[in-house]
Amino acid sequence: MPTSPITHETSLKNRPVLRGVLLGVWGVVIIYTVVVLGAVLSPQFSSLKNSNFAQMILGIPTLLQLSIDYGVDLLLIFGFSVIGGMLIVRRSDDWFAIFTSLFLIVFGVRVTNLANTIALTPGYEMSGGLILALGDIGVVLFSMLFPDGKFVPRWFKFVAPLLIATMLGIYIFPNSPFFWDVMGRSAYLWVTTIWYVTGIAASIYRYARHSTLAQRQQIRWAFIGTMGPFSWFLIFQLLQVFIPAFLGSSLSAAGFQIVARLAGIPLFLMLPLFITISIARSKLFDIDLLINRSLVYGILTLGLALTFALEFLLVSVIFKEIHQGDQSFLVAVVFSVLAGAFFQPMRKKLQRFVDRFFYHIQIDYQKTPAELRAEAATNVEGITFSSYHNLQLIGRGGMAEVYRATNSMRRREVAIKVLHAALAGDEQFQKRFVREAEVVSGLDHPNIVRVTDFGQEHGTYYIVMELLSGPDLNHLLKQEKQISLPRTVGLLRGVADALDYAHQRGLVHRDIKPSNVMLDSSQTPPRAVLTDFGIAKISDAHTRITNTGILGTFDYMSPEQIQASAKVDGRADIYALGVMTYQMLTGSLPFERPNTGAVLLAHLNAPPPDAREITRDLPRRAAYAIQQAMAKDPDDRFATAGEFISVLENI
Repeated sequence: MPTSPITHETSLKNRPVLRGVLLGVWGVVIIYTVVVLGAVLSPQFSSLKNSNFAQMILGIPTLLQLSIDYGVDLLLIFGFSVIGGMLIVRRSDDWFAIFTSLFLIVFGVRVTNLANTIALTPGYEMSGGLILALGDIGVVLFSMLFPDGKFVPRWFKFVAPLLIATMLGIYIFPNSPFFWDVMGRSAYLWVTTIWYVTGIAASIYRYARHSTLAQRQQIRWAFIGTMGPFSWFLIFQLLQVFIPAFLGSSLSAAGFQIVARLAGIPLFLMLPLFITISIARSKLFDIDLLINRSLVYGILTLGLALTFALEFLLVSVIFKEIHQGDQSFLVAVVFSVLAGAFFQPMRKKLQRFVDRFFYHIQIDYQKTPAELRAEAATNVEGITFSSYHNLQLIGRGGMAEVYRATNSMRRREVAIKVLHAALAGDEQFQKRFVREAEVVSGLDHPNIVRVTDFGQEHGTYYIVMELLSGPDLNHLLKQEKQISLPRTVGLLRGVADALDYAHQRGLVHRDIKPSNVMLDSSQTPPRAVLTDFGIAKISDAHTRITNTGILGTFDYMSPEQIQASAKVDGRADIYALGVMTYQMLTGSLPFERPNTGAVLLAHLNAPPPDAREITRDLPRRAAYAIQQAMAKDPDDRFATAGEFISVLENI
């Protein structure tokens, strides 16, 4: 598969000397930042103990005050630094990746109250000011250079030295009339705002005049991210200019500071979060998945917890102003009860929001098929359905169990599929189960399991099918690990024919996987038979019942199924067939990840891997055909399953 052109434009793989220099600069700046923070951090603890803000919140232990006050700063530093650190670890061979990493880490320190305090501490003005300057220079340059590391228009490269000189001039010369704390708040706002707007304007110009479609997608995400810190800067800095009451040590000023800090958590963290999304979704720097959702969850959960803590302090201040005396214990008890009741629900909603808005994962995957089976397990061994008796359990799935039984009327063995007892009381699952029976019983294809009867007795729903003598394909894979290309094609030809037959009749299987392909060993070679149409979609159906429960198996699920698209068609089955083909030829799944969320993100964003990386002797055309079958966009896949298998047959 082609790699991102950005990697070639900014790559350092053939420039080891330059790479070493840039990594050295990165290390020096990071060490300098850490040393400055460490040198000033301890003295600041003692000075903050006597601050007006701390004195106003009586009844709260000083350590707790300091912990919360520094908590916001540490959360911001953590959010920016982890993402920047992961970037430098993953792509230290790309100069723009090194720059982005350095900019994120330094800017994460720059936006903290701690950095501003350091820059105003006597004796540390230059040390702290340099951090502020590097942070502002970085965010503006990033806006100008993203996403390909080039200035657009080109004459902007002559503006960059002026930017650097301006920021260094206002931050690191405390005795100068242009020093940021001396020049006046209004003048300072004008200077910094002009540069921020310049960077944003450069990004907009690039987007409108000099960007490909892929670059526009990258710029959109990064632009949204930069608007977070910029919005905070404009809102809360300008409010202090126009409302002097928000300055000083009054109660309103303290409340304003708390609100500003709370708002800073989501607004500032928008920058690293959206830059990460831009990188991950656009494969910038060839990074398949830069950040796991668990990291995003962790940052947002910490932010939510800190928000509750700061709100507790604000309530304490207000309560103390209304009721004289120490009522801190009462406030703490009431607030703890409320926080305990609302924190976990809000956290879950926050996770679902992240999944839906940022990653476009529309399905609810929290409850796995294994958990559903554990809840729904039932046992009808020995029970008689109509003329079927001697039921013996032979398999269990997400919705049903399969039993071997004897048909007393025809004196032959059959397979009976029984809906789980825990699901039989759900009207939606009843309808889905009955619909499967009706749909499959109307299909007549040698590679689709034959349904001979179905019904309901004593609250139990069942489907009677032909009993196949061989194992399923999943069992064969566990035994043989890898299957040769000719044999794979021979097994999957029947599956492809069955899928094309079903698709022509408006039926989409939506759960193609090895365990749903049975091998009928009564024939030579074994006949591959497609089973389990329990979550099949009928193209012309007007029912919504297919939107409940687990729609497909995560390891084989197409991107459009993950996004719960209303336009899921037969090409979703072709995607799953491509995944299954890759697994048969290599012995492993194409997207093996440590958790379910990462698997779904890989299906959405990661490029299909080349099977030749594992199976060296696989023909190139076969590997490309598998990648085409697993294309993210359904329009880029094969039109039919038969067309895909035909390519493999003719190699």
